[in-house]
Amino acid sequence: MSNATDASGVRPIRFGLIGCGLLGVVHAERLTAIPGVTVAAVTDPAESAMDNTIAASKNPEGSPAIARFADYHEMLKEAELDAVCISSPNPWHVEQILASLEAGLDVLCEKPLSMEPAQVQRVIDATKASGRKVMVGYQSRYRRDNRILRRCIQSGKWGKVTSISVFTCEDWITPNVGTWRHDPSRCPGGFFADANGHQIDLLFWLTGMQPDWVRATMQNRGTPNPMVIWGESRLSTPGQPNPEFAPDGIPFTFMFAGHARHWSEEIRIQTEGADFILHDTKLFWADGAKQEAPFPDELVHPDDAINDTPDTAFIKVLREGAVIASEPHTVWPVLQFTLAGLASAASGQPEICVPASGNA
Repeated sequence: MSNATDASGVRPIRFGLIGCGLLGVVHAERLTAIPGVTVAAVTDPAESAMDNTIAASKNPEGSPAIARFADYHEMLKEAELDAVCISSPNPWHVEQILASLEAGLDVLCEKPLSMEPAQVQRVIDATKASGRKVMVGYQSRYRRDNRILRRCIQSGKWGKVTSISVFTCEDWITPNVGTWRHDPSRCPGGFFADANGHQIDLLFWLTGMQPDWVRATMQNRGTPNPMVIWGESRLSTPGQPNPEFAPDGIPFTFMFAGHARHWSEEIRIQTEGADFILHDTKLFWADGAKQEAPFPDELVHPDDAINDTPDTAFIKVLREGAVIASEPHTVWPVLQFTLAGLASAASGQPEICVPASGNA
């Protein structure tokens, strides 16, 4: 990517979009809303999907026409790009990341990377070898109130975490009938592995903890994939794992309802000195003096008082050298938890969360 700047002093960045479904449209809108960022090319097997994504792209007047390719390999070979954004179905993420790195491009990729640990390790190794930037689109890590809560918990000011519960609901049935999200071969694990990856990832990012074991039950509710998931787990601090199926450790209970009629999310984290509640992305707390209330502005660190999307955060990485909060190696805890949860639901028994064996 060139370090040259335009007349306004910003570095132009040309994106290629791989995958032009709903999220491709969202990324096209978000990226081209940032000054100096343009969509130069799109690729998708469906012409109509490329039409929609091109229509959503708001490149400045006079910009070259957005090129379109049925094959992403051709886009990587022929288009003049600085970076790519990958929004294709989950099983294709790894091969497309690797091809983009080989083409010398920085990569913003939707989650999850892969359900296979060996494939995740391939991305980690290739990222390190390439010297390029790779960000996984775990959007919750870039929200203001989540940043505030992470600092609160990891500062130790309110003591250790003592218990956690998560509830989320969404209609993941009606809008996804007939799509790849209801196809076990393209979206293994369904609502649990795909949509709930956000809450699971957020939990481990907030606390810095790791899962030890999981006991889960799942129901498909008339679909080919899991749609309702509930259960319990035990968490520990990395380097201090609990004995196998020990009753000690931090209790974590969860309920993920993909058959609902509205979206809602609630994460409750109790510590020794305060209770913290994320309700529909807003942070509340209670320190014993009164019932839960919005977290006070006077306790917010200035570095946390920013709302970003993965798109705006990624541009800050490329232009300003900002730290990536969701590099590929940070996905291990959510992958361990997800695989153990799926195995537990299949076996009817609690399952150990197998630690990552590769290099970060």
